[in-house]
Amino acid sequence: MSNIDAPVIGKDALGRPVKDLSVVPWWGVERKKIEWYPKINYDVCAGCGICFVTCGRRVFDWDTEEGKPIVARPYNCMVGCNTCAMICPCDAIEFPPREYLKKWVAKGRVTKKAFEIVSQITKKDHMSEEETTTTPEQGPPKKG
Repeated sequence: MSNIDAPVIGKDALGRPVKDLSVVPWWGVERKKIEWYPKINYDVCAGCGICFVTCGRRVFDWDTEEGKPIVARPYNCMVGCNTCAMICPCDAIEFPPREYLKKWVAKGRVTKKAFEIVSQITKKDHMSEEETTTTPEQGPPKKG
């Protein structure tokens, strides 16, 4: 969560503005400290372009010579997003394992911060006092 306005650094091959989102921290963590971005296995990539056209954060550029996507702005990738890998018909895109992501969620205290934001818009009687003061790091509240 940040109020930093990312600078526009150009346009992609489709003429869409490209912002440098690497300057925007992820839940207070400098984005470039987190190695979360797609890696393409070109041995199986068919060059369909789905990743390139659907990525809303302009992570990819297009290599017109090879007819394949390039991960041009890896730190524009939203930490935790793997949409391009999920929709790739060839399974040519990989991300770090889930455990890596969970490490950063814990390190950045993301769950606690997200809960604080959501609790402002949630009915106050939605959870018990113990549930609202316990963090995921402490484990679930004790019953009984």
